[in-house]
Parts: sequence; C-alpha cells; structure tokens
Amino acid sequence: MAREKDAVGFNKDVLYRAARSEDLPEMTDVFLTALGDMYSRNNITQAIPPRPAVIAAYGHILSTGIFRLAELDGRIAAIAGAVVRDSLWYLSSFWALPGLQGRNIGMPLLREVREEGVRAGAGIFFTWSSVDLTAMASYMKTGMVPGHEILQFEGTPLRLPALPAGFESAPLEKKTAMALDAEIRGTARGPDHDHWAGLAGRRAIKNGKVAGYYYINRGAIGPAAWTDVADAASVLTLACREALDTASAVRYAAPGVNHPAIGFAFDTGLRLVGFSHFLTTAPFGRMDRYLPPGPSLC
Repeated sequence: MAREKDAVGFNKDVLYRAARSEDLPEMTDVFLTALGDMYSRNNITQAIPPRPAVIAAYGHILSTGIFRLAELDGRIAAIAGAVVRDSLWYLSSFWALPGLQGRNIGMPLLREVREEGVRAGAGIFFTWSSVDLTAMASYMKTGMVPGHEILQFEGTPLRLPALPAGFESAPLEKKTAMALDAEIRGTARGPDHDHWAGLAGRRAIKNGKVAGYYYINRGAIGPAAWTDVADAASVLTLACREALDTASAVRYAAPGVNHPAIGFAFDTGLRLVGFSHFLTTAPFGRMDRYLPPGPSLC
C-alpha cells in the first residue's frame, strides 16, 4: 500500500494498493459506470458487457497478471490491470469513476502497473484504447503510440463463400493454439487459453494440416489466427458457419492491418459498428493474420 511516492507522482489523498478477490464486484462497478459514461459522452451505442463476463475477465487478470486500484474516501476510485506474457505487457483495464477523472488519481496508477510489468520482464507495452481522447493521451504519455485501428463488425453473413476442397474443422487443442500464437501473436499465452477453455475452440484444417484456429462465444469470433493470409476467407467462413449454429448474427474485431478480414466482412454483408485504437511501444506479431478476442485480453 502507498499514499505517497514522489517518484511516480502518487496523489497524497489516495490510497494505492494491490487488488484482492473481494474487490472484484466493486471494481466491476467502477468499470461499468465509467464505460457507460464514456459511451454517453461519445455517442456510442454498443452494448455494455454483461456483468458476469466482466467479473470473470477481471478475476483472470487478477490471478495471472497485475491489478492495482486507487481508493479515495474508502471507495475504489480507479483501477488498472495488465497481463505480462513473455515480453509483452498488455493493459487490460484502466478506468476512473466519472467526476474523479483529471484529478491525478489514474495516471500514477497506470505508471505503477507499467513499472510492475518492467519488473516482470516486459519489453513491449500495448493496449486496446477506446476513442476517448483523455484515455488515449494517457497511454501516449507512457510511450504507447497509435499502431492501427481495431474495427468492429457485426451482422448476419449473407454471402459466405464456398470452402475449397480439403478444408474442415476439428476441436482445438491447447498446444496447437499456443504454437500458432507464438508465431502470430508473439507469445504462446498458455494461461489465457486455459481461460478460454470453456468456449468453443476449433482448429481449421487444410489438406490434413493446421491452417488456423478460432474461438466462438455466442456469435462472437475471437481470438482467431491463421498461418497464411491466403486462407483468411476460408478460416473465417468456417468460423462464421459454426457461430451461426448458436447465434443469429456474428461479430468480430479486425485489426486495421488485417485487410483480408476487413474485406471478408464487407463481402459477406457484415456492418461496421464501431472502432477503437491499438496503441503500442513497438510492433510485434502478425496482426494481419489475427483477430483479437476483445479489450480484456487482446
């Protein structure tokens, strides 16, 4: 715990400490309140994530990463959480309650979580930023600069292409996903695949060899990756077909550099429903062959 650390500019009136499991409900309240406020201020009409999903994601970050919070007058005022996977540090959450932003509460917390990442061996720092300008400025002050957009697509595919001969899907094995992620995502991130084990994980197979993988969760596709840019449409077609077995519409987020996934969305009749920003201290991985799962674990 700390009330004052001049080296990172802690606010003297705020108590900074590590998050605990019993904090998860209030931390979730902070996130949902701040997110709703940000949506309102920016005229965003996207759905608010369900509370149980947020608590599960925050529990995973807390147990496998870094989570700190700031308390003011006995209540949680701001939260910051990150995961370190090999040399990659990902900022999973950074939120302050409306009315408490711009009061030197959040930035010291963000710097503390970043410094903890350095001590854990991180060398590249990145995040999925909303369109909120204050948040983006905070990230850029810590060295994360714009890399590309993250485009969000949704809808019922109207024109799915036919699969080439030899393409099929099969259940996903963790070792397969980890091997693909090590190549494409820049880290095998085994703990995260354990977290996604309850979702429908599939591997795409082309002529008997692994061509990619994808997870499906109530119509949402991601994370997903493929070994060859030329196979993007086939992997996405498999994913969309299986997603439509359990939902009336599909959705996924495509990095701005993933032109095949963007083209596939428009070719099949999906709608562009939102966008965010990918900020990083340095390039890594092959985002032209990757779909992130969402802001909690990019």
